[in-house]
Amino acid sequence: MNTIAPDHYKTESGLQVWDVTRYMSGNMAQAFQYVYRAGRKGNEAEDLRKAVAFLEDWVAHPDVPRAVLPEGIEPTDGPSVGGCLLLDIPDGSQWKVQPLMQIISADSYEGEAMNGQPFCGRRLITNETLPRLKKRIAELGGVDG
Repeated sequence: MNTIAPDHYKTESGLQVWDVTRYMSGNMAQAFQYVYRAGRKGNEAEDLRKAVAFLEDWVAHPDVPRAVLPEGIEPTDGPSVGGCLLLDIPDGSQWKVQPLMQIISADSYEGEAMNGQPFCGRRLITNETLPRLKKRIAELGGVDG
């Protein structure tokens, strides 16, 4: 283990969480990291509660800028690296894949959803991601749910 890049943030193929989060906004990067490491270090429910707090703060502050990508970095770069990172998630943690992809999408995409309606990342997080994480916390014996 390297203290700068601990094992609970790495995959067996060598990808690290920061390969996905480096261009994300602060709250969303923190939420992604806590969901990713949940069950890999310490108390899973506690990590998920921290992720929920960061997501709720992000939803509550629409005035804060979303991910800002430097010139030459495409919006699809983070999600494609994210997809590769998520391929390495072990079978017992597959429940994480959808919330992690939703966090990436909500932070990095603006435009239309597949149904032609405007895409709203905050609605996605509020209606799908947060309930899913709170349900998982409740399943672990936490109080959320």
